[in-house]
Amino acid sequence: MELRLYNTMTRRKEVFKPLKDNEVKLMVCGVTVYDYVHLGHVRTYSFYDTLVRFLRHLGFKVTYLQNVTDVGHLLDTGEDRVVKKAKEEKKHPMEIANFYLNHWLEVMEKLRILKPDLMPRATEHIKEIIEQVEALIRNGYAYVTEEGNVYFEVAKFKDYGKLSKRVPKELIAGARVEVAKDKKDPRDFALWLRAKPEHVLKWESPWGLGFPGWHIEDTAIALKYFGPQYDIHGGAIELAFPHHEAEIAQAEGTTGVKPYVKYWVHTGLLTINGVKMSKSLGNVIPAVKVLEKYPPEAVRAWVANTHYRKPLDYNEKDLEAAMKKVERLSNTLKRIEENLGRAKEGGAKFLRELMELRAKFYDAMLDDLNTPLALTCLLEIVRLVNRKIDEGDFSKADLEKSKEVILELGDFFQIVPKTEEVQLPEEAKKLIQEREEARRRKDYETADKIRARLKEEFGILLEDTREGVKWRLQKAK
Repeated sequence: MELRLYNTMTRRKEVFKPLKDNEVKLMVCGVTVYDYVHLGHVRTYSFYDTLVRFLRHLGFKVTYLQNVTDVGHLLDTGEDRVVKKAKEEKKHPMEIANFYLNHWLEVMEKLRILKPDLMPRATEHIKEIIEQVEALIRNGYAYVTEEGNVYFEVAKFKDYGKLSKRVPKELIAGARVEVAKDKKDPRDFALWLRAKPEHVLKWESPWGLGFPGWHIEDTAIALKYFGPQYDIHGGAIELAFPHHEAEIAQAEGTTGVKPYVKYWVHTGLLTINGVKMSKSLGNVIPAVKVLEKYPPEAVRAWVANTHYRKPLDYNEKDLEAAMKKVERLSNTLKRIEENLGRAKEGGAKFLRELMELRAKFYDAMLDDLNTPLALTCLLEIVRLVNRKIDEGDFSKADLEKSKEVILELGDFFQIVPKTEEVQLPEEAKKLIQEREEARRRKDYETADKIRARLKEEFGILLEDTREGVKWRLQKAK
């Protein structure tokens, strides 16, 4: 099986071939730990979770690195995000960073996102950052100002703009860099900044007390754990410029090894009812708010239903549709269990159709992780299984293989709900039995009254099927 991934650098799909045998080094830009994670984070990290799971399924040995930015990510005002939050809450910056990092880990667990193999923090790698800044100065790519700041000199790096495909004039006109009078060029970006006396987070350096710039943190960490070159770098598309562009310049300016990264794999933007999500518009939706209303499996299904490179729009209608898909998966697995006991041994009835759909699922995933098409194939399997059960046209082998395939394919997206044994109260069990007896006597009025009572008193919903009566708990509103 040959995997093809879209490479932002080349603007085309490429056959994925790691730099070394079957070993894959993957880095995704992590969160800045100063606020609650939002839906944009959910979209991005859910996709890379699926990518990691799929790569491992294909037999690759993946080392997944996701850095933690706890210093140096500045606002347009020049304030450090973590430090600003600490001032607002009258706490130490590390209290803020620890709290929001733990929050992210909790959300990750709820969404069934695998914890990365490595989650190094910027504040724990100041030594490596300083060493890289010194190397860039030696190599002629950086300069120190009288104010004690160190900047990367963009004009010295001729390949700057090769990822975002921005020409020099555009880079100057649209430079998203902090305003500073001591720069040689507006495009130049900070590697190390002299700290003001009141700045809490600061470290000794050859240029005085200061702190690192945002861009240098990622490359210093990646160079330590992955070396001068690795396989995949991920992150949201808005990071391509200037953040990832700066990473390339810093890394290649330090080591001279090109390319720094073989495959750049970016996720698309998140919109809210068609409008870009941003704090300035006040439409940022915290992940926990969505998880209060929808199960994690529904959120993961909603993410998987849109190709990772396309914009993903958040609206209630799509989340409700995703939840129904998850319910269909869950209900189908229950039907399989309920019918296994009466299934006949012998030859398979629909195994060939099942495996053809499974093959189509993998074809979609191998084609730049086309998760919406893959999800469609999975739901076609669900429809096939239900139709065959309705027709009574199945064998034990069919149902056992169907269950195995649904769990196998659903695992990539983590959309199959975890089963929990729910014990009904004895009184509820007795009422269900009394209702069954009433239905056998064709006393439908009594049966309906018992159904209503079960719903009202116990939150139990009944469904009469050809396999017998089924029950489920009513969802809390």
